[in-house]
Amino acid sequence: MVSSAFREVGLIEASMQEQAEVALRDRERELSLLVDMVPSHVWRLGPDGEPIFFNKRMVEFLGLDVADTVKPGVSRLEAVIEAVVHLDDAAEFAGALNRCLVTGEGLVMRYRLRRADGVYRWMSSRAEPMRNCDGEIVQWYGLCLDIEDEIRTQEALRGARDKLARATQAANLGELSASIAHEVNQPLAAIVATCHACCRWLSAEPPNLERAKSTLERIIRDANSVSEVVGRIRTLFSRMDKPRSPVDMTEVIVGVCRLMADELAVKHIEVETEFDRSLPQVLIDPAQMEQVFVNLIRNAIDAVETIVDCKRLIRLRAVLDGDNNIRVEVRDVGPGLKEPERIFEPFFTTKENGMGMGLAICRSIIESHNGRLWAISNEPTGTILAFTLPIQARDAA
Repeated sequence: MVSSAFREVGLIEASMQEQAEVALRDRERELSLLVDMVPSHVWRLGPDGEPIFFNKRMVEFLGLDVADTVKPGVSRLEAVIEAVVHLDDAAEFAGALNRCLVTGEGLVMRYRLRRADGVYRWMSSRAEPMRNCDGEIVQWYGLCLDIEDEIRTQEALRGARDKLARATQAANLGELSASIAHEVNQPLAAIVATCHACCRWLSAEPPNLERAKSTLERIIRDANSVSEVVGRIRTLFSRMDKPRSPVDMTEVIVGVCRLMADELAVKHIEVETEFDRSLPQVLIDPAQMEQVFVNLIRNAIDAVETIVDCKRLIRLRAVLDGDNNIRVEVRDVGPGLKEPERIFEPFFTTKENGMGMGLAICRSIIESHNGRLWAISNEPTGTILAFTLPIQARDAA
C-alpha cells in the first residue's frame, strides 16, 4: 500500500514537472517569436561581452548569425566588430563597449553597421546590463534602431539651410555692393566732369584762371563727399553705436555653445571649457559678442572637421589677464594656419566658399570694445584665436 502511494506521488510529481517544462518551452517560444517580431535589431551579450544571440531581423540584416563569427585566435566580439561595424566607427564603438563592461554603465551610441549587401547604415544603439540578486551582471541586452533615413533627412535639411544662407548672403552682398557703388559713383562722376571743365578753362586763350579755380574747389568738395561715404560704410561694419550692459562672459559662451550644440554633435566635435571663477562682468553688446563667438567657433569647427585620426576637440577658455583685462581663447586641433595675421584682412579667406569678412568683422567688434583680437599657433597642432577685453569697459565705452 505504502509503495503504491509513493509510486502515485512520484507519477504526479513527474507529470507536474513535465507540464512545467512544456509550459516553459511554450513561453520561450512565445518570447522568441516576440523578439523576432520586434521591428529592431535585438542582441544579447554575456557578462564578458561575448555575443550570444541576434534576433531574426538582425541576422537577416547582417547576413550572419552569432555562430558565423567564430574565428581562431580572435574573440567573438572582436570578430563581430571587425565584420559589421564601419572601419571609421569600430575603434570608438569597441572603446565605448569596453568601458561599459568595466563600469557596468549602459551604452548609448550612434555608429554604422554593414548590411548583408555591403551597404552601411547608421544605427542608434542602446545596451543595458541585467543583474542577479547579488548585483552581478549576468547578461547584456542591446537594441539597434536604423536611423539612416533620419540622418539623410537631417543632412538634406542642413544642406538646404546652408544653400539658403549662401543665397541670402549673396543677395545681401549684391544689395550692399549696389548701394556702395551708387553712393561712391555719384561724387566720382561729378569729379570727372569737373576735371574736364577745369581742363577746358585752362586750355582757353587766354586761360580763364578764375573759372578754373572755382572748378578745382568743386573737385575738392566732391572728393570730400567720397571720403564721407567711405567713412559711413566703415562705421556700418566696425563701430556701431548700440547700448551695452554688464554681462557675465561665461554665460555668453555657454549660450552660444548651446545654440550650436546640434552642429557640433552631428560632426562629432567635443567642446571643453575652462572658466576662471573670479571673472568680473564686462560692459559689452551681448548680440555683437554672440556674433564674435559664433564666427570664432565656426572657424574652429571648419578646422577640426577634416580630422580623421584623432579626437575632434575645441577648447574654450576665459580667464583673468592681469588686473585690468579678461582673456578669451578658442583653441582647435586642426591643421593650423600658414599666415595667421592675414585671416583678419577683409575678403581674405582660406575656404572654398568663404567671403573673408567674418574675422574682419569680429576684429572690428572687439576693437570697438577697446579690446584686441589675434591668432597664434596651438602647439603641437591647431590654432588659437584669442581676444582681450578691458574689465573697466564702462569707461572705455
